Amino acid sequence: MSFEKDEKTAVDYDHHKETLVTSDKTLEINDTHSDHGPDSASVSETKPLTSEEAGDAALANSPWQYKLVALVTALLFPLGAHFSQSALSAMKSPIKTNLGINNTQYGVISSSVSIINTVFPIAGGIFVDMFGSIWGTLAINTVVIIGSLLTAIAAKYNSFGLMVAGRVIFGVGSGLIVTMQESILSKWFRTQHLSIAIGLQLSISRLATFLGTLVANPIAERTGDWVWAFWLSFIICVFSILMNLVYALVVRHLRRKAIKENKKAIAASGLALSKQEIQKVKRRKAFHWRSVLKFPIFFWHILLIEFIFAAVWSSFQTISTEFVNLHFGKGSNILAGYTASASQSVPIVATPILGIIMDMFGLRISILLISAIFLILSTCLLAWTYVNATVGMVFYSISLAFGPIGMITSIGMILPSDYIGTGLGMYKSSNNIGTTILDIIVGVVQDHTANQAYTGVMILFLVLSCIGLFLIAGLWLSQYFFLGNLLEMGRTKRILTMKKRNDKEIELNRQGLDSYADTPRKKLNYIFLGIFIVCLIVAWVLFFVYAASGKISA
Repeated sequence: MSFEKDEKTAVDYDHHKETLVTSDKTLEINDTHSDHGPDSASVSETKPLTSEEAGDAALANSPWQYKLVALVTALLFPLGAHFSQSALSAMKSPIKTNLGINNTQYGVISSSVSIINTVFPIAGGIFVDMFGSIWGTLAINTVVIIGSLLTAIAAKYNSFGLMVAGRVIFGVGSGLIVTMQESILSKWFRTQHLSIAIGLQLSISRLATFLGTLVANPIAERTGDWVWAFWLSFIICVFSILMNLVYALVVRHLRRKAIKENKKAIAASGLALSKQEIQKVKRRKAFHWRSVLKFPIFFWHILLIEFIFAAVWSSFQTISTEFVNLHFGKGSNILAGYTASASQSVPIVATPILGIIMDMFGLRISILLISAIFLILSTCLLAWTYVNATVGMVFYSISLAFGPIGMITSIGMILPSDYIGTGLGMYKSSNNIGTTILDIIVGVVQDHTANQAYTGVMILFLVLSCIGLFLIAGLWLSQYFFLGNLLEMGRTKRILTMKKRNDKEIELNRQGLDSYADTPRKKLNYIFLGIFIVCLIVAWVLFFVYAASGKISA
């Protein structure tokens, strides 16, 4: 996920290594928004900061060899989580058969991952805005491993309840690890090439999802045991935490190196805050939750679009293998899985390219509009024609490639740097709220359709996709008239515009003020926040109702 950044005019996504800009020098301090301008910076014979205090200050300026190691290892953090998620979707039919459950109960298993992440990304986003995290990824990946292990054990002993519990635990980790991964990539590449790094992140995540869909059923058939699909997921999760450990060791080495370089930089620049001043600013750092009521209307508009499209994308991916098998008569879960895996093909290649295009030409909402059009075409082709299913899946894949990157980079531009982590957390939360609700609705609709066909489900997907298309068109018009076409701007003009915004934030921070200090609360935001909370409650109620009952009356 990518936030556009220029070397000197970046809107900081990661606020744990903020930048104070002077006329010709830049002073970096860890975990702070400082109210000290250059005039108040003191030259003192301070001891070099400890490794913990030095934090991530050296990462953005690290040698490319270290950046390459960090990029490769960080990209592999959530590999096991993505693989496990898609493998579960591909194994829908074997899961229902072996556990003796219906579509609604399977919807509960599927939504177990998303339900827990209706809340955790918000808390995680606030945590990222205030403190940051590196070693925390090890703890979170451990949670992913535990959840994956419980899922495999549940499959081994055919336990529906244990599988739901395992997926809830897995969901805690899988949601937070992606947020932390994006934060870490931002630290390393915040000065340049961040769009490309995030494009690669999306590409790798889709590749893992693609492989999970592709190999789950063949593994089960070759081994003669359907549980092996889940054991393989567990093994890949273990590999992810090993990569996480390599990354942590690299950062530890660089932090120690940064201690020595920090002392030299202090002596050379004459622009340093003392340790006492840094600690003072750290104590002042706080999250102002009421500032959410000052978020621009465009943010809530993007959240609504994400709520709809993420739900359709995710829910369709959940049922894709079984749908292809039933509608196109592939005859086996393996062949259907091969065809369904085409839905993940385009993002693997396209997202890094889209990152470059957006960095150069903008066009975020236009690209999002293309995503909506291809989702509608995909739904129509798959539901009401017998054109080769691969064509419809590739169209779906184009939609999946073009959609998320436009929304995420837009959030990075319209929110102040203080609140991008919080905004991203709410974005992910809306994703999971929509997915949880629609996963269960899809199961209910299918169970009430003759012969458990997907006709009603595909009509639902089409209606939601069309609503999303109109919302995107509305966003394009509103940002054109009220944001000066910011989200469509090319690189040169965008850099100048974002520099003005960033300079204003820096000036407020120097005065010890929040970035929204001079922004009034918007009355409409009370309504939007209320709707968000209602949807959150609905998601939890639906989940527990169907988790408890297991089925509904006809």
